Amino acid sequence: MLDIKNLITKGEHSFFEAKKATGKLPDSLWESYSAFANTNGGVILLGISDIDSKLTVCGVSDASKKIKNIWDILNDRRKISSNILMEKHVYVQQVEGKDVIVIEVPRADRHEKPVYINDDLFNGTFRRNAEGDYHCSRQSVKSMLRDQSDLPTDGILIHELSWQDLDKESITRYRNHFSSLKPSHVWNNLDTIEFLKKVGAIRKNESDVFSPTLAGLVMFGTEDVIMQILPDYFLDYREKYDNNRWSDRVVSNLGEWSGNIFDFFFKIANRMTADIKRPFQMRNNIEREDDTPVHLAIREALANALIHADYYGRQGIVIEKMKNEIKISNPGICRPNISEVLEGGVSDPRNPTIFKMFAMLDIGERAGSGVFNILAIWNDNAWEAPSLHEKFDPERTIVVLPIEFEDKDDVIEGGKTGGKSGKTGGKTGGKSGKTGGKTGGKSGKTGGKTLSEIQLKIIHLFGENPKISYKEMAEILEINTSAIQKHIDKLKQAGILQREGGDFGGKWIILE
Repeated sequence: MLDIKNLITKGEHSFFEAKKATGKLPDSLWESYSAFANTNGGVILLGISDIDSKLTVCGVSDASKKIKNIWDILNDRRKISSNILMEKHVYVQQVEGKDVIVIEVPRADRHEKPVYINDDLFNGTFRRNAEGDYHCSRQSVKSMLRDQSDLPTDGILIHELSWQDLDKESITRYRNHFSSLKPSHVWNNLDTIEFLKKVGAIRKNESDVFSPTLAGLVMFGTEDVIMQILPDYFLDYREKYDNNRWSDRVVSNLGEWSGNIFDFFFKIANRMTADIKRPFQMRNNIEREDDTPVHLAIREALANALIHADYYGRQGIVIEKMKNEIKISNPGICRPNISEVLEGGVSDPRNPTIFKMFAMLDIGERAGSGVFNILAIWNDNAWEAPSLHEKFDPERTIVVLPIEFEDKDDVIEGGKTGGKSGKTGGKTGGKSGKTGGKTGGKSGKTGGKTLSEIQLKIIHLFGENPKISYKEMAEILEINTSAIQKHIDKLKQAGILQREGGDFGGKWIILE
């Protein structure tokens, strides 16, 4: 059973909405229902009033009658497009001697989204953002409609183009990779058209002419041809080790290379892993094994972004390699729930043909275990856990991989320097420090203890709001709450933070 008092104390947020409902059911109830269903789920409480920005239990009258009314509306397709609730999701709970109606809204399955109200697809579809519900843009609604279908988007035939619009050099490079990995495979003897048919890159159109599929276009097309069909298509790889400039960058729109995702993978995969520590180890006692599990995991994370991207979405695929992390961002949200992705074993690729094309080169996840394997590898290295989260409007999936690269100063608690680091308390450190207690660079010093960038940001956030919650902090820093907890525990052990008061109503004190 939910801890309603805890919810009320913390106030409304991205997973909680309170409504008074002392009279009839408020119309805004259904906007919140749509918003939670189309985002990540949440809880709606009826019988909670907001007085002077403070939530107070006022209770509801005729709770059983209101619950019947809720079910009547949920099952009215003129009012609600889809009822995703079960009986266990709607119930009455006594709080301070008053009846409060609890509605637990799960995240809707992709086949049921968008969940909209008033029989109005584009004006009645909502999503949740922080403490409020907002109308989805037409692009967001179209994105949900694309994901609703079981017909793979990357199998769409591009009738406007011929297979000859594809880049012949990219196709040749792909076939060379394939033949070197599988020298005895029967497909090596096929001509180009037959090979492209086998991998799903082309099919005959209604005029009996071979046209590329969407998978074939983004895998083997050139950037100018791809953008005729996908005007928001963009690939961007950035390396940045200080606040002043990019040290390396690969983008798809400069005309210096094909601009397709196949060549992009091979242009940046080695850049992403170039300075990761490689222990000396032998394979079969004969050959040196240069790739560690970390190398393989990073390449898999890159492939996952290319495999699961919504190529009709906005802002393109962006990979940022920085001093302490790699951040991978692609258009489109996760098709399964994030919890299912983290647990592994669930595979629902948005682009199964692209998945097949990479798998033929032994690239990409297996049986939905990609993120789960990455988490395990990071745990084996005792590194901060990677984070996976989504953003909406435009829809994006973001993976952040905290990492330790070779030839950089490690962040150590206690008296040692942290390389090019910032300091708090009004002093500036290294090349990228900031003054006045703000965080700087990728690490910094406080009272003789060298801290990571995340730890400096946590201290800064507590300085601004000593009562900030772990969830709010996780949303700001874009990492999970368990990572926040670990960093705070380290700061407590180092004598930098101290808790004053209980879990509810207490605050954090910065000792140094």
